[in-house]
Amino acid sequence: MITLYLARHGQTEQNLAHIFQGQMPGNLTALGRQQAAELGERLRAIPFDSLLSSDLARAYDTVEIACGDRHLPHYTTPLLREIDWGSWTGLDITPERSLLMRPADAESDAQLYERAARFVDYVRSHFEGQTLFAVGHGMINRRVIAQIEGLPLERVKEVPLFTNCEYRRLTL
Repeated sequence: MITLYLARHGQTEQNLAHIFQGQMPGNLTALGRQQAAELGERLRAIPFDSLLSSDLARAYDTVEIACGDRHLPHYTTPLLREIDWGSWTGLDITPERSLLMRPADAESDAQLYERAARFVDYVRSHFEGQTLFAVGHGMINRRVIAQIEGLPLERVKEVPLFTNCEYRRLTL
């Protein structure tokens, strides 16, 4: 059995600017750093075996602020990256470019859902018997939960959205 505490990164400058951040590294704001520190305090009593994050700076930095003082192994993986927005990456989120639409060169829902399945397989094959703290991103985290709960792609929208530095406890 694996216990996974899955969180979203802290607030970023790009979140505040309302842009399609996608697979950009992202820079935590002062509030984002505070959120990460508070997340670490909420998780203080949980004895993690390993730390895991997306390889994007905003997720990595959130883990380091929250739990870096524990001196545990910290693994990164591109499987936990946020959606690739393609040509919209770095552009303003506008009514013409809504979160419900995607340009042709963006990662599709099916591709993101499949990548979430590969992340779950990675966790199962590398962390058996461990309690993990992992930080990802809003859209990929929802699909990871859907995969763990056995929800088909069409039901991903039933998984509640993550706020910055919110976490969920999952069992695999």
